[in-house]
Amino acid sequence: MSGKITTEVDTRPKIFAVSSEEKLLGEIKEYVENYNYRYVGSAFKKEDIMIKIGELSPDLILLDADEKGLDLLELSDEFELYNTPMITIVGEEFNEIIDKIIMSTPYGYLIKDIDEEELQRAMAVAIKKHTQNTENIKIAKCRIKEKNIELLIEKSDSSFLLIICVALILMAVFTRNATWLQWVLIIPTGAMLINSLVSIRKQSEVIEYEKYPFISIFIPAHNEEYTIQSTVESICSCDYPNEEGEPNFEVIVVNDGSTDDTGKILSEMKNKFSQLKIVTRYPPRSGKGKGFVLNDALTLSRGEIIGVFDADTQIKSHYLKTIVNYLNDPEIDGVQSRVKMYNKDENFLARMQHVEFGSFGNTLIAKDNLGKTGFLGGNGQFVKKQSIIDSGRWDGFAVTEDLNLAIKIMLQGGKIRYCGDVAVYQEAVTSWKPFFRQRVRWAIGNFETLFVYLPQILRAKIPLAKKFNILEHISFYSFNLLIFFGFLITILNVISWFFFHNVTIIRMDAPFIIGFLSVIAFFPGIMIALSRDNPSQLEFIKDIVKYYVYCFHLIPLFFMTMVNMMTRKERKWAKTEHKGGD
Repeated sequence: MSGKITTEVDTRPKIFAVSSEEKLLGEIKEYVENYNYRYVGSAFKKEDIMIKIGELSPDLILLDADEKGLDLLELSDEFELYNTPMITIVGEEFNEIIDKIIMSTPYGYLIKDIDEEELQRAMAVAIKKHTQNTENIKIAKCRIKEKNIELLIEKSDSSFLLIICVALILMAVFTRNATWLQWVLIIPTGAMLINSLVSIRKQSEVIEYEKYPFISIFIPAHNEEYTIQSTVESICSCDYPNEEGEPNFEVIVVNDGSTDDTGKILSEMKNKFSQLKIVTRYPPRSGKGKGFVLNDALTLSRGEIIGVFDADTQIKSHYLKTIVNYLNDPEIDGVQSRVKMYNKDENFLARMQHVEFGSFGNTLIAKDNLGKTGFLGGNGQFVKKQSIIDSGRWDGFAVTEDLNLAIKIMLQGGKIRYCGDVAVYQEAVTSWKPFFRQRVRWAIGNFETLFVYLPQILRAKIPLAKKFNILEHISFYSFNLLIFFGFLITILNVISWFFFHNVTIIRMDAPFIIGFLSVIAFFPGIMIALSRDNPSQLEFIKDIVKYYVYCFHLIPLFFMTMVNMMTRKERKWAKTEHKGGD
């Protein structure tokens, strides 16, 4: 007969002690074994310590800080190289060295004479914490690897897209024929016309809550000394009480490594508003991206509804009561409010951003009517907390974390509405350099989403119309290059006909109806959007003309975005600077 000899592997955590004090070592050995952990030995000379740790691979080290003749700081640094957690055992007297050790090794400390239950509890916590930290590091490394692969995909796809667009434009110029462009643009221009017509229809009604839910509002803030006070005051002053008359919401401001007076201003406001909570992130954790900031706030939040505002926000007192009702439907996951510029009259650029956001809102009304396929913006978005968790939370690596979250929600079959009944007022960028920096970031976020999520969108088990709505939205910047290149050709041909009579610079020979639709598709949507603010006739006409001219910035923006995507070495979030003002 033959039989198998099996060796049972002992998986109990291994505990190693660094001390020469026999009494302490005896207590440690007894307490460790009573807890059914393994005491694997001790040492007190550095060379012996490192040899034994290499041989035994302990799961936890107990370091006697009273041990003489050891460079304890250097020793604790070497323990980190072995990825082994450490608990420090100290006497009643603390000195500078011991303080530094405790601060650099966050797995705990014990004071002599050690208590058995305290030691056992400290060991269990330290090992569990270290296991979780190790797992988090593995997940983070996998995530970084995944994002680096996505970055390569984005570089190759943006290079391909740039080459194709440049080749098509050059072909049109050298052959003096852009008929192909008219046929290509029939899809996006047709979508623009359909959105314009559908936006006229009244949106479906909302049902008010019988009992309003508790809301957690997040405000990420990095160097926002000029606007953070007015923002917090505006939001905290909202009329949204619970049954006892207390604020039925909390405001979590995350001070993300600010180097100006943002932190000081927030501290001075802390006692003024009971619902205000301040979270401060320090380097190296800070400055990594808005998505990471929002995820930290999510962990601390109590609300079943999450609202996100930028640090330059102003809202009316009835804002929360109005917008939250859009989420009183089990099928609705999120809602985006209208965005307006409070400094719209400052100059041409500020005014055009106000008009632009009105136009974007009009498009979202159409998407709301077409099946609740709206999109979340960075300011004035409200989402059910569970929907955020179910979709994997915010992507900290994403340049536009709001768009990324919206796509993930919709790919799971979720729905997002648009609320035009109330608006969030924000600061428009008033000079061209920071404006293009902001818009390049937004465009990069769109292209990131398009390149990375395209396969998932195509495979998703969602209606075809919903897929088209998503793709039409995230293809915005690439199609607009061609649309305004087509407008440029049309303008040049009109000028040529006017001055040189019957001379066409670049032919566009598609049937008249195709060309006509391509030319006029831009205007109905903006006209409907402008009319919602009841402007004077003169203002209405002036804004249409100025906005048409303004939109030609989309041509250089496309090329700036492609160059940035092809040359960047990492996904980097760059916030818009806020100056404050009326």
